[in-house]
Amino acid sequence: MALSDLKTALRLEYHDRDLDSPLLEDEQLERALRRGIVSINKDLKLGYVVDVQGNISPDLEDEDKEILLLSALSVVCRMMQAKTARNFSFSSGDKKVNKTKQPAYWAELGSSYQLQYNQTVSERNPEFGSGVPDVIPQIYGLD
Repeated sequence: MALSDLKTALRLEYHDRDLDSPLLEDEQLERALRRGIVSINKDLKLGYVVDVQGNISPDLEDEDKEILLLSALSVVCRMMQAKTARNFSFSSGDKKVNKTKQPAYWAELGSSYQLQYNQTVSERNPEFGSGVPDVIPQIYGLD
């Protein structure tokens, strides 16, 4: 599966339908997807790889694709939170524009996606979130 196909699905998920002036650039969406692949590889102990052409191998399972999109959506929300952090409030006469709450809305949406991701991953990998890393203890003798 190609990252370009996933970018389209990702845009549809967060309702970015204006292709002339998208909320995020393709490079940003690709970054979010690549970060998502790293997350699912680590959290589900998988081995997906993105080649130079932007193809994911082996082919994504349907369930893995949905989990990847949840992870990428969480990243997209953090990107949008950062992008809207400098929004303004303006009033002139009887007209008001207040965009200062947008970062909080993106943060809330991102938290919701992250929660869904965590729940889905926990169902597939009971060890996820246990807080116990894969560590082999070393015992040294006192001589």
